[in-house]
Amino acid sequence: MNPIYQTYTQALKRLKDADQLRSFKQIDYRHTKIITYKNTPCLNLSSNDYLGLATDEALCREFYGAVNAISSRSGNSDLINQYGLGSSSSRLLTGNSILYETLENQICKWYGVDEAALIFNSGYHANLGVISALAGKNDLILSDSLNHASIIDGIRLSKARCMVFPHNDTGRLEALLEQNRARFENVLIITESLFSMDGDRADLETLVKLKNKYKALLYIDEAHSAGVFGPQGQGLCYQAGLCDQVDILLGTMGKALASHGAYILTRPLIKSYLINTARSLIFSTSLPPVAIRWNLFILERMAEFDKKRKHLQAISIKFRNALTHAGLTIAGDSHIIPVITCDNKKTVEVSDLLFDNGFLAFPIRPPSVPVHQSRIRFSMTSDICFEDIARIPALIRQHMIKAA
Repeated sequence: MNPIYQTYTQALKRLKDADQLRSFKQIDYRHTKIITYKNTPCLNLSSNDYLGLATDEALCREFYGAVNAISSRSGNSDLINQYGLGSSSSRLLTGNSILYETLENQICKWYGVDEAALIFNSGYHANLGVISALAGKNDLILSDSLNHASIIDGIRLSKARCMVFPHNDTGRLEALLEQNRARFENVLIITESLFSMDGDRADLETLVKLKNKYKALLYIDEAHSAGVFGPQGQGLCYQAGLCDQVDILLGTMGKALASHGAYILTRPLIKSYLINTARSLIFSTSLPPVAIRWNLFILERMAEFDKKRKHLQAISIKFRNALTHAGLTIAGDSHIIPVITCDNKKTVEVSDLLFDNGFLAFPIRPPSVPVHQSRIRFSMTSDICFEDIARIPALIRQHMIKAA
């Protein structure tokens, strides 16, 4: 074997020995809340489809029925006859269309703000491109310690100085601002509104006060909040009445909105700047027209899903209470419910136990979470009822007692 490959072989062995080795999971079938994995139907507890829209058969049939109806009328299909199904180009070449403009306008209308929206291919593309474009060598980024990998990678690609503050510690954040603000041209405060691995929330009101006091830019990633919170699912910033105070608000289409892609809501000036500087936008093939049309289809119906959002909050509270009553260590206060098991091996064992009992909840281990903070991350969806998950707390508790 080439000696170079030996390096990778050893690295994989270290991951395996630490119970951190990952592999793709082949899903055989997915329908509503049931997913088939290894030929075994299970309750899907590892999905970000928080409102259950991606597998809503009636919605899917309505969408594809409309597309088929349009395409069958000769000369009248703005999706098939005008655009085809592929994209094949970036938006700065021939990948743009009125569908993109309509979607961006619809996002602004959804939030009820006179701002500008800009579509990216994913949340990862957005964080990578926006952060690296906005922050230069004379700037400072202040980042929450539990920010998503895409935010961390965007920071690494920027030329800015980065300082990490302890998770949700706004006191330490203000101390860093007070000590360092005068030394830098621009300062970006970056955080998630709802943290993807812990399911807890940022103190948005305090962040806005600090942003205004120290004349910084505030960047909020609402990937796991958009679609779930607010009167029409606009997210936690909107629910708190703070959208106009957030300089860059990021949301994704690939979670509660059941599609693909991401958006930022920002000032028209920043949108124009990013069109000219965000490399993940400039050098990526645009989303296919059928994905844009599906995004529009879902977004136009977000007001109809309030019952789903309320049920999601109710089932999440009930499940968290049941886990706590069973003596388990949990985190968060949302529909993302991590049960902290700490040890990698134990986490894998719990995941296997759940699978054997008809529940699909994959283990979350470093580097997705800090060392010794491995967990089972339960993602609640609105198509789950409590009877579906009532057995889980006792199953985990019994295993933890045996393993102690």
